[in-house]
Amino acid sequence: MRSAVFVPLLAVLGVLATSPALAQPNWPSKPIRFIVPYPAGGGTDYLARLIGERLSRTIGQPVVVENKSGAAGTIGVAEVAKAEADGHTVLITINDPLVNNVALFKSLPYDPQKDFAFVAQIVRSPALVSASTTLGVKSIDDLRKLAQGGQKLSYASWGTGGLGHLAGETLNRELKAQMVHVPQRGEGPVVQDLLAQTVSIGLSSVGTAKQHVAAGKIVPLAVMNPQRLTAMPQVPTMKELGFADPLYESSVWMAALVPARTPAPIVQRLSAEIRAIANSAEVRSLLIDRGFEMHVTTPEQAASNYRAEFDIVTRRIRDLGIESQ
Repeated sequence: MRSAVFVPLLAVLGVLATSPALAQPNWPSKPIRFIVPYPAGGGTDYLARLIGERLSRTIGQPVVVENKSGAAGTIGVAEVAKAEADGHTVLITINDPLVNNVALFKSLPYDPQKDFAFVAQIVRSPALVSASTTLGVKSIDDLRKLAQGGQKLSYASWGTGGLGHLAGETLNRELKAQMVHVPQRGEGPVVQDLLAQTVSIGLSSVGTAKQHVAAGKIVPLAVMNPQRLTAMPQVPTMKELGFADPLYESSVWMAALVPARTPAPIVQRLSAEIRAIANSAEVRSLLIDRGFEMHVTTPEQAASNYRAEFDIVTRRIRDLGIESQ
């Protein structure tokens, strides 16, 4: 009788010992990689470095930020999807590669709904519509007059099919402007285009553009947000200017994710660490001053938010007839 009970018990204990969710791996046991699928200098890169620097202090391991840009964020996201699911590779991204790319590309090297687990959403990043100083406009109404006068115009966004592209193309059609779209590999290059005066209009995050607006090197025309921002109170919202499309009240969110099979205890620990950092007074102040809106969620809340917007955004991309380039 004893023997008959003892053998199955050993089998059960063996299963428990090898279960990744219950084994409680020694995390972190090596440096953490933060993969950012966009170039250095943009809002996502700033957030990754801000959180990463402080996370390294609390967990006792270095956090290395790696920029893996290209293909509308696909290259960096695919690298994380294929990484070992041990909590040492973390994706810091905006929503575009996880939502918009599904409608843009016939196939992706990852499945955003199956290959990742949310750690937390951290901030929302309202988009700013800005103009080159050489364009000579001070408002969206000035831009409309130029468009109606037949002037050739262009607009840059942080990538084909991203929120900046959707908003830019929607504005393009409303103004009957026939602006040429100039897709970039991130919002940092969009602002550089404006500074170099190689495009007429640019759509970027408020945070990336703010210092250049303050220096008078680019001209802010409107912000995409339900209300004016504390960081840039002089800039009207699109709604104030008479544009009713709800797309103009949408914001990019930024989140941390890990490969889907990462053990739940590691996901929860990493989430708690990142949320504590993001909610600290110092980091909140830095982020809000840069133009971000705080949007700190649990893994479960992030996943729910993601599901709620997925169909809406992908449908808009298809309605506009936008395809990958």
